Amino acid sequence: MLIPIVLTAISFLIARTLPTDSLNKASVREIELANNNFLPSYLGYFFVSLSVNNNSTLIVVFVIIYVFTFLSQTLYFNPIFLLFGYQFYFFKTNKNIKIFLITKKLLKSPGDEDFNNLKRINNYTFIELN
Repeated sequence: MLIPIVLTAISFLIARTLPTDSLNKASVREIELANNNFLPSYLGYFFVSLSVNNNSTLIVVFVIIYVFTFLSQTLYFNPIFLLFGYQFYFFKTNKNIKIFLITKKLLKSPGDEDFNNLKRINNYTFIELN
């Protein structure tokens, strides 16, 4: 059980090497909490794994799910980040671009916060590390 938690902690260290970017509070038009959006997917994975009777089938199912999740790369939602106190948000900018942000801040309304030290995971996904 500790392996995923330790690997997630290591991913925070690796994320420090990502390029730095910023997001001006004046450019944020909407904020939407995204913590619960991925719960159905992970519950589906959990119930699929419960129905598997042997280890070889479980490995095949896990590899298939991993490949599809990795190749989609639209969002980097890791439920273990919640254990580290991170929140997940969708931002919509003034240019109508939807951004996925991972941060420890509790955000309620657009324009409250500047984000000057974001790490860019991809063009639409950022993480704010302390």
